[in-house]
Amino acid sequence: RLYKTYLSSDGNQIVDKNLKVDNNIIVNGFPYYRNLPAFSVYQSSSSDEQAMATGYYTRITLDTELYDIGGNFGSNVFTAPVNGIYTFSGKILWDNDADTDAGDWDAEERHDAVLFKNESSSSLTSTSNRVAASLRVIQGALTDKIVMNSITVDLKLNSGDYIGLYGYQDSGVEQHTFSTNIDDWTQFSGRLVTAI
Repeated sequence: RLYKTYLSSDGNQIVDKNLKVDNNIIVNGFPYYRNLPAFSVYQSSSSDEQAMATGYYTRITLDTELYDIGGNFGSNVFTAPVNGIYTFSGKILWDNDADTDAGDWDAEERHDAVLFKNESSSSLTSTSNRVAASLRVIQGALTDKIVMNSITVDLKLNSGDYIGLYGYQDSGVEQHTFSTNIDDWTQFSGRLVTAI
């Protein structure tokens, strides 16, 4: 039952009481969401020092949710619930003392934060499903130093596409992520900007 004040001459419906809608509202062919799909997750101390093999893209383990509006994050990936433009941000902090070689970098070696779309493998060398990357090249040799990558990007996704945050490094030795129980370090977040 709809309560209304009047239907104006220009076609606008005026409702002066609560209007309950159980499904999505479609505006000019596009769904309108009161609570847009969004998530923020991070790697806690329980997954600290995740091993990152040299020469491989390794999916980051993100074991703690700050929020997951819509329940679209799971198994370390975000799955798009609708076609749309999404914004993603990620950070990877690399450990400097997980083992003897951690935090040691020679000049011209690199470390990347990378987003892969629809990639089922958690460790790979191919870049065929890579959709965004932020790489940093070491300018001079470093010993026992913490370094960081960050990435922010807008992506057009179809419903069912999924996105994962990966790290890459080519130092010639195993490196590690650094995490604590604070969400400031290795983390991943995203949200729907607009459905299309």
